[in-house]
Amino acid sequence: YSYKDELLARIMAKLHENNPELTDRKRHTMKPPQLMRVGTKKTLWVNFQEICQMMHRSPEHVLQFTLAELGTEGSIDGNQRLVIRGRYVPKYIESLLRKYITEYVSCQMCRSPNTTLTRDSVSRLYFVHCQDCGSSRSVAAIRSGFHAATRADRRA
Repeated sequence: YSYKDELLARIMAKLHENNPELTDRKRHTMKPPQLMRVGTKKTLWVNFQEICQMMHRSPEHVLQFTLAELGTEGSIDGNQRLVIRGRYVPKYIESLLRKYITEYVSCQMCRSPNTTLTRDSVSRLYFVHCQDCGSSRSVAAIRSGFHAATRADRRA
C-alpha cells in the first residue's frame, strides 16, 4: 500500500505543479430561488435574472427549460423576473434548478460549473464546453414533457 500511496502523492504533486487550479477544490454555491405569489394562480420568481447570470446561461434557455419541465406557460416581466402560471413552492423550483445545472451547466469530467453553452448552427446541437479541463459534450435539446389536454385546450 505504501508504494501506491507514494505513487498517488507523486501524481498529485506533478498535477499541482503543472495545473495548480485543478487540484484546489472550490465549492460553488447557488442562491436559492426567491418566489412570490401573484394573485392565486401565478408565481413570481424574483431573482431569476441573478441566478441565470451566476450560471452564465441566457435567461431564454433557462426559461425554456423551466416551462418545459413544469408543463406550463410563463414570461419574463419588465424587471427581468419570471412570471409562471401555477402555484409552486421554492423547494420544487430548487430541485428543477439542480436538474438544469446537472444537465446543462456542470462539467461531467471535473464537475466544474465554469462552462459555456454554445449552439452549433449546422447540426443544431447544444455543446457544453468546460473552461477548466477543456472537455466538451453535447447536451439534449429541451423538449416539453407530457401535456394533458385541458378544457381550455379543447375550447381553442
